[in-house]
Amino acid sequence: MRASLAPMAENPANHSAASASEDAKAGLEGEPTRERVDRGLSDLVKRAMSAGLEAATRSKDDFVRVATTEMRAWLDRLDLQSELGRALAKMVVEVKAEIRFRPRSDGKLEPEAKSEIKVKPMAKP
Repeated sequence: MRASLAPMAENPANHSAASASEDAKAGLEGEPTRERVDRGLSDLVKRAMSAGLEAATRSKDDFVRVATTEMRAWLDRLDLQSELGRALAKMVVEVKAEIRFRPRSDGKLEPEAKSEIKVKPMAKP
């Protein structure tokens, strides 16, 4: 190898021609390699994103499944009638209604109603 380097160092014309030839080869060979590397990186990014999205979807589905199961179990244990009864027992419901009958042009009576409803918590004794 030393023998081949010595003449190149002595003759600058040979050196520039040889380096130009090597640069041309490297350029031709480097471009497909760069494309392969870029394509490989692109595929890696796509696969990583796909794996991340799949994991997020599985996590979301697992969370929704668990939340649904817990909500259903809670609703199954809930006695809505007794809960409403206890809530209403602690309140006073005041209903005030006013109904008027007004005659229409054809002689029939038309009801007109006004109402007011107030819900107040029951005063503590």
